[in-house]
Amino acid sequence: MSAEQLTGKLLRVLLVEDNAEDAFLLERHLRRAGYAPQVTRVETAQSMTEALEQLAEDWDLILADYSLPAFSAPEALRLLKNTFYDIPFIVMSGAVSEETAVAAMRAGAHDYVSKQNLARLVPALEREINEAEERRRKRAAERALRVSEERFHRLVEAMPLAMLISDMNGQVIYANEGVERLLGYSPQEIQSGTVKLERIFSIECADTASSLLNTWSSGQGATYEVDCLRRDGTAVPVLIGAAVLNPEVQHKNRQIAAFLADLTEQKRSHQVLRNTEKLAAAGRLAASVAHEINNPLEAITNCIYLLSQCNLDDTASQYVKLAQHELNRVTHITTQTLRFYRQSTRATETNVHDLFETVLALYDIRMRAQNIETIREFGNVPNIIAYDGEIRQVLANLIGNAIDAMQASGGTLILRTRMGRNWRDGYPGIVISVADTGAGMSRATRDRIFEPFFSTKGITGTGLGLWISSEIVAKHSGFVQVRSRQHAPHGTVFRLFLPLRPVADHTPHEEAELRASA
Repeated sequence: MSAEQLTGKLLRVLLVEDNAEDAFLLERHLRRAGYAPQVTRVETAQSMTEALEQLAEDWDLILADYSLPAFSAPEALRLLKNTFYDIPFIVMSGAVSEETAVAAMRAGAHDYVSKQNLARLVPALEREINEAEERRRKRAAERALRVSEERFHRLVEAMPLAMLISDMNGQVIYANEGVERLLGYSPQEIQSGTVKLERIFSIECADTASSLLNTWSSGQGATYEVDCLRRDGTAVPVLIGAAVLNPEVQHKNRQIAAFLADLTEQKRSHQVLRNTEKLAAAGRLAASVAHEINNPLEAITNCIYLLSQCNLDDTASQYVKLAQHELNRVTHITTQTLRFYRQSTRATETNVHDLFETVLALYDIRMRAQNIETIREFGNVPNIIAYDGEIRQVLANLIGNAIDAMQASGGTLILRTRMGRNWRDGYPGIVISVADTGAGMSRATRDRIFEPFFSTKGITGTGLGLWISSEIVAKHSGFVQVRSRQHAPHGTVFRLFLPLRPVADHTPHEEAELRASA
């Protein structure tokens, strides 16, 4: 059992006293009052400092004789104040005047007691101990509140949403950093009180700021998709939701917290996806038209062949040969169009050079119109196992981008193939290079070209071509690299590595053979 359970309530007392008999009488008085005192007696400033440092805030009470040979109660009180510990301090003296007692109280002592009248001691120490405990609880609650407020403030400032707090007059009284990122208003402008909701919400908004505030204040937590005005006057689409911070007060005194989510990228993504769907529909339509043209083309081809077998003069014969030549070109284009849009259902043995020729046939007229020369530096490479429709799409995207880069003044398109190995794992494959002599790309553009929806072509580009191409190449266990220069000799080179067979398709035996050959 503890000492408290055996003899009474534990009381830890730091006693500033030079008289051992007075200390004994004090301890006996506390025991008779129902306490189990643990008294530590000190006589100098150094010994008091050591006692405070050892037990810190474990002391319940400090009792100090007003005058000692080498120390005093006022000096002990000043020493306690310098430590910032909140410990009840009671002055004790055999003979103390009223003026001295008042001076001690003004200096910070909590009470004073005469040694000749210890009856006041127990009520005084109980009162001061209870008040000190109440002060400790209050400080702990204040610290917890400050920690909670700081945590909430960090959370609000770090949140991706913009948040502002407004009164019922539309006056913005607080805004987090998200508001500055979204709308451009600095914290100083917000705190100055010059920003109102009417200034933020676009005039074209169906609901005015006043009606929005009234709706939110009434407890209707609806969200609205509206246009907000940035500080520079440009509009930004946002999704707004709000909550009442103090619903218990009168309507006019309520504060509204509004949360703003930027919808710019979402709307742009929706538009890009709609454009992509239109492009896909156009491609399917082109394939359907090419398929339907094949039948009349075959009939016309037969008719021209029969016509060429007739007795014609030289001029008519020349016209028939010219018609036959152009008809062959039309047949070739329709065939390549069908092959381009016909998707593979499984990986097959694919000749990359044939895929190049399919794509070049589609871009032939455009390249001749832009005075672009094509150089083929094809090596002796084997077929690969791939989804030919997807690889064709990658080559078409790279060649199309190269043509766009040279549309201002023409140039040279260089296509290369050669054998190579993946430097990461040693698997053999082919290296495909698509190079142009266009204007080149900046470092900033080069770092982002494989991001979805990033485009340098304005409204004419979807920003998906290179992203999809990189995903297709990765699906085939390959990779894409790019080099570009804007100063002479300027241009861009895309380098693709495609393994002879996707790594995921290798059997354990084939994988062992490939690694051994590497």
